[in-house]
Amino acid sequence: MAEIDATALMLLCEAYATWEQAGEKLREYGLVIKTPNGYPAQSPYFAIANRAQEQVTRLLTEFGMTPSSRARVAVSHDGKSAQDPDAQDLFGF
Repeated sequence: MAEIDATALMLLCEAYATWEQAGEKLREYGLVIKTPNGYPAQSPYFAIANRAQEQVTRLLTEFGMTPSSRARVAVSHDGKSAQDPDAQDLFGF
């Protein structure tokens, strides 16, 4: 990672938090709610959770944090990324 990646990491954290919050509301209210007219309807939290999950998955892939994307990450034996020689300075290891 490089300093320029901070914004993308922040977006990942925010999308994950949104996904968690929407999941809590889904567990609380369920997937189906009643409209003011008494008809069943899909919970709006379901769409929010799905959209946030898509964002999280896309950003996890960008950071090499899914099985298939991790296979494409190159790391040297000293723990530094082969693509970012300053990783040791950024993470302190």
